[in-house]
Amino acid sequence: MIKGVIFDLDGTTLYTLPDLHHSVNLTMKHFGFPKKTAEEVKAGVGNGFQRLIDAIVPEGTDEAKRKEVGVYYRDTYRENCCIDTVPYEGMNEVLKTLQEKGIKLAINSNKSDNTTKILIAKCFPDISFTEVMGAREGLPHKPDPSGARQILDLMKISEEEALYVGDSDTDMLTAKNAGIRAVGCLWGYRDLKTLMDSGADIVLSRPEELLDHLND
Repeated sequence: MIKGVIFDLDGTTLYTLPDLHHSVNLTMKHFGFPKKTAEEVKAGVGNGFQRLIDAIVPEGTDEAKRKEVGVYYRDTYRENCCIDTVPYEGMNEVLKTLQEKGIKLAINSNKSDNTTKILIAKCFPDISFTEVMGAREGLPHKPDPSGARQILDLMKISEEEALYVGDSDTDMLTAKNAGIRAVGCLWGYRDLKTLMDSGADIVLSRPEELLDHLND
């Protein structure tokens, strides 16, 4: 019986790509770098903002400049993260249903902790999460399982009583590393092969399909 569900944020609970893309190109313009397509931005999402910057700055950019670009992007995205970002269709209803069933909910993201909290508060004001966890100083990024394990402790449940829902190989590996069943979602930023190759136990086409797996 499932007692808790941990969700990724980008590409899982929220469609964030328009604001990510816009913020990246504001950053590229500021530094005189070529603009990036939405597909290029999407390919870099999921491993923290600095990894995204490493993927989009021109080859040969030195480390100091990469860090400067990263700081500018982080501040720019924080200012623009709530413009066009929305929950995926059906996600709010699924979260409400889970909440009504007494199932504990949490967010585990590689996005900065502050921005993660801003987005969740704006997009899901009626949902009570046990924890909303973004990237924090001293906490390794996913796929390290430290964050997921901390959430299980806060939920006071075992690995067997949880599901971990995400759209990427990073999420599936996080789940595996934490000993939690990995649920891949096809509405996000990666494809079926990526999810299966990285260990998905369950793959969903729509958020409401998650409700069929609470008694597995």
